[in-house]
Amino acid sequence: MSDYDISTSNIAALKSKLVLPKFQRSLVWNENKKMDLIKSLHRGFPFGTLLTYQKFPNGPQSLLDGQQRWSTINDYKENIGIYWSKLKPEEFEAYYLKINKFLKEDAKLTKEQFINLVADREKTKVFKWLEGVRLKDNFVNKNQSESEINEFLSNVYKEMSEYLNIDNIQIPIIKYTGDEGNKALVFENLNKGGVPLTKFEIYAAAWVGDEIKLGHSKFEDEILEDVKKYYVNKQREAEEQDFSLDDFSEDELTKTRTINLYEVGFSIGMFAQSRIGSLVQDKTSNINEIGFGLLGISLDTDPRKLENIPKKIVDLQQKFPEILQKIDRFSEKLSSIFEKLIKQNTKKNNEGQDYHRKLNSSYKTLSYFAALWEATDIEQKAIIKNIPAHYVYDSLIGYWSGTGDSKLYEFYPSQGKKKYLAMPKKDAFRNHFHEWIINDNTQKEKFTGEVKSFSTIHANLTYLSDTIDFSEPLEFEHIFPRKRVQQSDPTNEVVLGRLGNAMYLPKSTNGKKKTKTLYEYDETSKFDKIIKDSHYPSKKDFEKAFAGLDKGDFDTINDLILKRADIVATEIVDKLVSN
Repeated sequence: MSDYDISTSNIAALKSKLVLPKFQRSLVWNENKKMDLIKSLHRGFPFGTLLTYQKFPNGPQSLLDGQQRWSTINDYKENIGIYWSKLKPEEFEAYYLKINKFLKEDAKLTKEQFINLVADREKTKVFKWLEGVRLKDNFVNKNQSESEINEFLSNVYKEMSEYLNIDNIQIPIIKYTGDEGNKALVFENLNKGGVPLTKFEIYAAAWVGDEIKLGHSKFEDEILEDVKKYYVNKQREAEEQDFSLDDFSEDELTKTRTINLYEVGFSIGMFAQSRIGSLVQDKTSNINEIGFGLLGISLDTDPRKLENIPKKIVDLQQKFPEILQKIDRFSEKLSSIFEKLIKQNTKKNNEGQDYHRKLNSSYKTLSYFAALWEATDIEQKAIIKNIPAHYVYDSLIGYWSGTGDSKLYEFYPSQGKKKYLAMPKKDAFRNHFHEWIINDNTQKEKFTGEVKSFSTIHANLTYLSDTIDFSEPLEFEHIFPRKRVQQSDPTNEVVLGRLGNAMYLPKSTNGKKKTKTLYEYDETSKFDKIIKDSHYPSKKDFEKAFAGLDKGDFDTINDLILKRADIVATEIVDKLVSN
């Protein structure tokens, strides 16, 4: 006997019945996918089903699969004008031009205003708009009747509505009637096709029954608040799509203080991110990678086999306060390094400090925690001292590219293969940096994320360490001004995007200076120390380079940029290795 029933229903009958399970993911369909579904409905093609689970005979139905289809159908109902303007662009454009022929220049409608008018079922907006046009005498033809325009808009609405009568669509429903404990697995199996699930979304479904009870320490209180915040945001998102969130009560969570294993993972990620924003971005993907990675480290579970974590739920319950204490302590140590190393006042729109994290990855960050996790106090001091150099060195040699999870496992205390106890060898460090400059740092014009990151590290270690006020907005500057060089170099023979051509300048200075060098700028004297400490080219270097450009000699300027790149690289290595 099958564990499901099959039926159909229209949108109105379903709307009050469906709820969204906690483990469902957020919306991921883009505009093209949504439009494709509406086109299929318009043509009368099959469009898939909704899978639901109903715990009680007359109770709500949990939507296990089909959230994207259901949300798109609801979205179309609420925003029919927007969809129609994109699905029938030629007809829309013709009607849009026609309506504006009725109106004087100052009263002409934007496309958005026209969409709002034709999509108004109750005609409230239409009548109000017509009255305003009449009172302001904005009809081109004063004898133009409001009823004529009203009829025109009604005809447009009729044609738009006839494209797809969404209320009459019969939606196929498969209602799962089997064991409630298997509904998350049903969800996982159904989603093996289509838009792929991340491993964290699978954990959300598979780990829903594995729970721990939080104690009353300040860190566990923080974890509880992060879980509540996560679901409150998810509830808000669900309500925007006419859902409610199944099986979540903020009051009940506060009372029981019981969270499942998936909630442990993402809340640990939020816990770490709030302490070490320099390395972990405030994005769901980064938070999950760090949170579940730390869960694996703390429970000594191979990062390639995190699905085995539920087997250690008892161990997690006992160790959880200690785990949070370690994450807090090590985050503080790491933050003290990277706040100074990769942070600068370069955020867009002058919004303040920004982190240049291009050299980083989640596995790289997790390796620092793994190395510190069971280290002695003496070992911790050595590790913290050596990490900045390894942060740069490992990027140059591409250590964390490829199978990062297997490399991360080598840093686990139980494996003991890697610990960051030794500083990279200075000669090897310099050689790899030089190779990177020659082979990888070859952008003709723009600075890559790697160049900006290296340039930030160099600036923070040297000429910006105590020279420029952090409150002043900074910008990346092409030392040999890009526009000036390109006037004589239309084919981009000069490699302007190299590290040797990058430095920081105050935004106000950079904006005024434009194609000049600092020597040609009116306020040169205030930058004397920066010119010296940043290894800015000399006046003679600039004269030689620009003279060469005028003659079609690009080697001179390229050699000067390479020369400074090597000086910057050597200085970064020396500063980091000498700590």
